[in-house]
Amino acid sequence: MSKNWKNKYLKFISAENFEEAIPLKTNNFPNSFFKFRHLSLRTIESIKDNYIWLAEISSLNDPFECSVQIDNNECLRQYHSTDGFKKMFKFLSGHELTEKEVKLLTTSTKPHETYVDICKNHKLPFSLTPEQHLDKVNERWNQIVKDINLELRICSFSTTKKSLLLWSHYADEHKGISIEYDFVDTELVTTFIQPVIYRDLIEKLGFFDEYSVMKMVGSSLIKSKDWKYEKEWRLTIFKQKENFPQKVNVPKPIAIYLGSRFDLNEEKLKIELFKIAVEREIPIFKMIKHPNEFKLIADKTQLLSRR
Repeated sequence: MSKNWKNKYLKFISAENFEEAIPLKTNNFPNSFFKFRHLSLRTIESIKDNYIWLAEISSLNDPFECSVQIDNNECLRQYHSTDGFKKMFKFLSGHELTEKEVKLLTTSTKPHETYVDICKNHKLPFSLTPEQHLDKVNERWNQIVKDINLELRICSFSTTKKSLLLWSHYADEHKGISIEYDFVDTELVTTFIQPVIYRDLIEKLGFFDEYSVMKMVGSSLIKSKDWKYEKEWRLTIFKQKENFPQKVNVPKPIAIYLGSRFDLNEEKLKIELFKIAVEREIPIFKMIKHPNEFKLIADKTQLLSRR
């Protein structure tokens, strides 16, 4: 399969072309997903009770999460071509826009300035400068994105357990754990988990109306290339009426991997984790430093779940 399958998938899912999107994801679905956590009572409870926790967008560590920009000029050009805008202009001015004026508005490289000029030509009171006019468009868009992001909750996973940075950033500087899951037969997760795409540019739309639910989901899958090491897949749940869960039931973990500094945790937490693992027959492995390379390996000789 092409390395670009994720970009194709994003295009299909944003256009709500599920007939193309679903087989593409199914054919590239990972065998394992890894959740990195610090060792805590809540982490142990999630293993015991088979659930994962969904986070709000505002709580995530990337300020660009779910960032979508509008192409301001294209947005205005499209808006100026609508019947609604033309009717509004006639209502305010008492004059219909000429074909020449419409063409100017829909082809101008700076349509906000062109609109102000046309208003002046018709002697319409216009208290805003072109820059202030554009600022109001941006304010409206930012509020739309903020409101819609409140309708999203996510849970992030990686397809690798070996990343030094993941262990450092998300597993309490190697003192935490990584929980391995198999989601192949979990319908809710397979439906709503999606691959993250890493690139240099933020998603950009042309018009407010284009920001649909699936555009919203698609925007949550785009991150800077700086995060590429995470190899992330993201479970995205959006609010449907009053149904907006913070927990999602998942299968029993395949395995639990201990960070290379796991022994620095409180003894009672370590004992509780081992107890749950033994009761549930979940194997535990210790991540150790490779003797010659800057990488981690799972030491299969230190199987701890049967202690």
